[in-house]
Amino acid sequence: MSQTDTTLAHLEALFLEVRRAVMRAGAGSAVEVKFNAKGDRVRAFDVAANEAACAYLGDRFPWPVEVLSEESAPRRLGAGEPEFTVVLDPVDGSDNFARGIAPSAVAVALVPAGEPIAVDTVQFALVGDLLTGEVWRARRGRGACSNGRALRTAAVTLLEEAMLSCEMNHFAVGEKLTGVLSRARGVRAFGCATWALVMVAGGRLDAHLDLRGRLTPENFLAPSLILAEAGGVVTDGEGKALPPVRGLTERFSVVAAATPDLHAALMR
Repeated sequence: MSQTDTTLAHLEALFLEVRRAVMRAGAGSAVEVKFNAKGDRVRAFDVAANEAACAYLGDRFPWPVEVLSEESAPRRLGAGEPEFTVVLDPVDGSDNFARGIAPSAVAVALVPAGEPIAVDTVQFALVGDLLTGEVWRARRGRGACSNGRALRTAAVTLLEEAMLSCEMNHFAVGEKLTGVLSRARGVRAFGCATWALVMVAGGRLDAHLDLRGRLTPENFLAPSLILAEAGGVVTDGEGKALPPVRGLTERFSVVAAATPDLHAALMR
């Protein structure tokens, strides 16, 4: 088995371990136990997911790693100098999961150790749906797939034909964004950025907008590679490349689209 196949197989096995831990804990473990470094509530199932992921990385992953997680301080796992930095979102959409609402997801991005943490340096990525078990994964330069099927974005170029996802929680929608949403074929809000971005990668959505300046890197690093390998475009809220990140408490806006033409239409 090649290193690419080995790495992706381990990421999928890691996701299955996290999913088992979260499902075993269940929505009944939604009791809040602490706040994370971003000031967000951390529930018991978030902790269970994080510990399951770190246990896998420490005991079964074939290379030593440094882990940056939404739910815990940075840590090194495995013997020796890290081969990768792992950026982990153990449960994205935890408010959804706590209420028994879809979707919620796990996201894992691997960056070679020593390289800056950025959309352009992620080499391996996985997003897994906690409720359905569906998995999306990518290797830079090798394409993206879901459950063995190659992913391609939709061919939509016109805003009037596009099904959009737009995150509006804790956000007052301004006149410009209202104009975009009113012209789109349809608009949805899911409360789970990792999942919404891979929906664009797979052609189920045509674009995802989050202009709140609230997204943190673990929400978009893994799905951005999957989306790019499927043919999509992802930028910051001004249409510029997302910059390297200094930590998981930094906050960003994101515009993602299935095609360059649709992205340009959104930015206009």
